[in-house]
Amino acid sequence: MQTKSPKYRILSFTTSNKRDKRQWFSLEIQLHTTRFRIAVSPLHFCNSPVRSAEFQKYFALLLFEHDGGHDDSIEETDEETTSTALLDCFDWATGPCLADFERLSPAPPPLKSRQLTLSDFLVTASFECNLTATDEILAPAEIERIETDEDCWPSSSSNSESRDGWTTSFPSFSPAEVTVICDDPDHPFDSNPTHVRIGQQRLYFKQSLDPDDAVAKKEVETYEKIARADLGAGARTSRLFGVVRNARSQLLGLLLYPIEEDTLLTFAVGPDTPNALKDRWARQVRDTLAALHRAGCTWGDAKPDNVLIDVHGDAWIVDFGGGRTEGWVDSGKPGTVEGDLQGLERIMEFIASGGAGRVDYSEEY
Repeated sequence: MQTKSPKYRILSFTTSNKRDKRQWFSLEIQLHTTRFRIAVSPLHFCNSPVRSAEFQKYFALLLFEHDGGHDDSIEETDEETTSTALLDCFDWATGPCLADFERLSPAPPPLKSRQLTLSDFLVTASFECNLTATDEILAPAEIERIETDEDCWPSSSSNSESRDGWTTSFPSFSPAEVTVICDDPDHPFDSNPTHVRIGQQRLYFKQSLDPDDAVAKKEVETYEKIARADLGAGARTSRLFGVVRNARSQLLGLLLYPIEEDTLLTFAVGPDTPNALKDRWARQVRDTLAALHRAGCTWGDAKPDNVLIDVHGDAWIVDFGGGRTEGWVDSGKPGTVEGDLQGLERIMEFIASGGAGRVDYSEEY
């Protein structure tokens, strides 16, 4: 009977620069509560021309993704095809390593009646290895443990002050206090824990990229301004319920009130969208942004991807973490009223045109 391969979560990837003589890429995955980084380079391939050609194919794909889908040397493909190719890349590199990874990160016992909390999802260990190829056979080199702060994350405190003195007026919760709502109880660790609850309050969990991430802190500070301003129900923005912090008081993520999302503005607008509906969304986005500016807040990364359309057909502005997306806000303008208004103007054009030009944005900074 064939053993089923363990599932894993794709976390990230990095690559060398296109013009570097030494080409490489690294893939990061999470299996259960352990993080693994796989480094891939032809320098570790011996007598393996087929595997070297496969490396070049996947290296080009990752460069294409890193550059936001702009590379004249890559044949144009749709989003679904690119996503499938990316999954193939991860499977190609991780497949030969999975048996070893599973020994280092055994599956937890079945949930049964036990409820998962965010503390169950904290990374407890990190490892890295090189992927080698000899006579076309892929295999991991020595798998080494990485000593990182992640190994030390405690999970049972709700202190309100971090090591750098950062505080927030919103309530803080420990990971153990946040119950995870699993869409797939048989494989709870295969995806990010986004649907959670505190008591009976359902919430959306937005995980920080790193503990005490400056971007996440900035977003919390924007939500504090929104809360103090009391914008009213007419201003449709995401709202913060609280934050999640570990025993070292590091910020692990944000707890947001859920929005009954139907789709993103990016996909909601089309050539056949009724003018009345387009006018409604344009008005709602414009009015909400004006309310934010009156409260001294800026949107930052203004784009259709950061406008949710809920099940009632209303438009909501979300994501105050900063950054910018090429084609919507010019360099040097994100986080300013001028940048917001520039993004707003382009969003208005996007809505009015029925979504024309939707492929002109993709690269984030």
